[in-house]
Amino acid sequence: MKERVKALHVNPIDNVATALVELKKGENVLGVTLINDIPKGHKFAIKDIPKGTPVIKYANHIGVASQDIKQGEWVHVHNIAGERGRGDIDENVNHVPQETCSHKTPAKEDSKKTYKLRGYRRANGSFGFRNHVLVIPSVNCANKVVENIVNIVNYQFSLGNEDCKVVYVTHQHGCSELSYDAKQTQDVIAGNGANPNVYGVLVVGLGCEVVQSDAVAKQIKELAPYKEVEHFTIQDAGGNEKSIQKGVEIVKGMISRALQMQKSDGDLSDLILGTECGGSDSFSGLSANPALGNASDIVIEHGGSVILAETTELIGAEQILACRAKNDTVKKEILATVKGFEQRVIDAKADIRGANPSPGNIAGGLSSIEEKSLGCIYKAGNEPVVAVKGYAQMITDKGLTLMNTPGNDIEQLSGMVAGGCNVCVFTTGRGTPTGSAITPTIKVSSNTAIFQRMPDCIDINAGEIVDGTKSISDVGAEILDAIVGLGEGRFSKAEINKQNDFAIWRLATTV
Repeated sequence: MKERVKALHVNPIDNVATALVELKKGENVLGVTLINDIPKGHKFAIKDIPKGTPVIKYANHIGVASQDIKQGEWVHVHNIAGERGRGDIDENVNHVPQETCSHKTPAKEDSKKTYKLRGYRRANGSFGFRNHVLVIPSVNCANKVVENIVNIVNYQFSLGNEDCKVVYVTHQHGCSELSYDAKQTQDVIAGNGANPNVYGVLVVGLGCEVVQSDAVAKQIKELAPYKEVEHFTIQDAGGNEKSIQKGVEIVKGMISRALQMQKSDGDLSDLILGTECGGSDSFSGLSANPALGNASDIVIEHGGSVILAETTELIGAEQILACRAKNDTVKKEILATVKGFEQRVIDAKADIRGANPSPGNIAGGLSSIEEKSLGCIYKAGNEPVVAVKGYAQMITDKGLTLMNTPGNDIEQLSGMVAGGCNVCVFTTGRGTPTGSAITPTIKVSSNTAIFQRMPDCIDINAGEIVDGTKSISDVGAEILDAIVGLGEGRFSKAEINKQNDFAIWRLATTV
């Protein structure tokens, strides 16, 4: 029987390795005698690391030693300090030796395989796996009316087609917002309504808010002229009861017409694949994220689009993405986007280490935002970055696009869906139930333990890569097969759980 590998030394120039199993003090691993117990997923020093010198993983700096670290010693937040997001950015932070640009996922396999998709072709050529009717408030004052409309329709109207459902989301925005926040709220709501997984939209407002329902409806029609869109306000309708009655009649008509649509064929060129990681651990950058990167490369090779977001979790890895920019303009946009995001943290006189990595990330072996980011970008595979988009902006380019979003899982997901993402693959090491009412969200675990602990939340186990029973390309192929399955009567765990999460990235204070 093949002996299990106990630790992984990712790159020859790294001065740390990652424990793949629990390791005990005194064990000899990778030629190093351990001087501490090393928790599974955590790091130990391959060589002595003097105080003030870089700790290196993935062939890049993940921080500096805050004290002398001996060969074989546990390396974590007690003896390593991240350097980014702390107000002490070196002017040369974006200047990185050429060799650090070779941060690649393993070569993809079976890229010539044909993947046939089934879904709903829209009049503008876009493609949806789902054909939902969306009811959405323009302002938080309309949340309860929206919820009641959908609950009544779903109680009275048996659809018999899970591809075509009446869904809703609620939020805490739409009024008392400064102009740029009001615009962002409207852009996110309208973008979600215009998503190709949506057949038609009912926008419900109160009537006196900043983000008006008619303006949202107009923007949806501008983005997707073929789409059925209706709107009204509670004040004009005459209160809650009349609003609910009116909404129910509108939605019943829409869903009846949606159910008449027939599916058609598509392929990987129809995908706008959103990539996301949340509740990450140290295995995320070794298993789930590289597997997703493998799938991302195949999608792009077949003419599709991929979104890499979570700007917070690009801090410390932006130089690698800049090396992959298709031209100097995109390179400058990548660096400016990440530095601008980081500067907001610094201007707030905050230390990013208080929020990112999170306590769960730290428990899972991640010691700094740099380490987390270097593992995060594996989701994007190896293809060039062709464009940089603002939060919730429409994805218009084939290939890999960077979208500027926060690291917050739900705010990021809502922004990508607003950008046209028709499927999301979400990797996790600690486990999360997050999903979208609109876009199918496939969950991939980085380790087998969380797959077994949360089977109702996780679709695919990339922990088998760490276990040594599957390759990165094996799990990449599973991800693509799961995407194909969305058009063949299968549903993601998040869809089954009705995990209809929605949140909007706010830029300023409520006024």
